[in-house]
Amino acid sequence: MVISALSVSLSAATGLRVDKIFNGGYESDSEVELMIMSGDSSFLKSNGVSFMQLFKGPSAKYASKIVPLLKADGSKAIGQKVTYDKGRLHYAFYSLPPKTAGKVKINRYICYLDGPKNQLRNVMLLYIEGPITPDKANRLFKSM
Repeated sequence: MVISALSVSLSAATGLRVDKIFNGGYESDSEVELMIMSGDSSFLKSNGVSFMQLFKGPSAKYASKIVPLLKADGSKAIGQKVTYDKGRLHYAFYSLPPKTAGKVKINRYICYLDGPKNQLRNVMLLYIEGPITPDKANRLFKSM
């Protein structure tokens, strides 16, 4: 299923390795859910988010594609929370260096979940940007 909340360019995460997942053509897989949100929606505004991309797909099929890209981007993070379960990456939350638009600082985060707590056996990858704080971004991810 492909969900596009608003028509936007899929290049907000450009420069990140995980962009290959969001723009990888996986939306043709019927088991994949891809959501892109941008603009002035009340959901985004109330959460301090200006842009968000979400990918969900079968763990067995996509974890091995996502994890190397995620780790490469995570190596440049300015903050991180990472947990493993039986040697497998279960949870990752990376605060990336902010980007700027004029004089406005835009915070960026990559979030990842795969493991026993994820009952649907899907891997979830989320990219968030906006004035949202790391704690609020982490809570938003955990609520999804």
